[in-house]
Amino acid sequence: MLLGTRKNYNIANALLKKGFEERQSSHQYLVLFIDGKKTSISTFVSHGKKEIGDGLMHKMAKQLSLSPKQFCELVDCTMSGQELRDFYLDEGIVRP
Repeated sequence: MLLGTRKNYNIANALLKKGFEERQSSHQYLVLFIDGKKTSISTFVSHGKKEIGDGLMHKMAKQLSLSPKQFCELVDCTMSGQELRDFYLDEGIVRP
């Protein structure tokens, strides 16, 4: 599945709006928190590269335990933070 490209700051901002928090690293390291609790769901977003391409977005989707389609929905804001949370809980990827 071809995902096209997205700007790195658009990806980071979309994730931050959906419950991810930034941690210090050489890149933007984003970790998902649910109900104030840190989860094992995390990914990196590069500071330097302005456009994130197909290959890297596939890797990010895998890091987040999402399909490429779900990752695009998350980044393009057609999947809400609540829908993401429900997906992870329903699939048993994270526990409440």
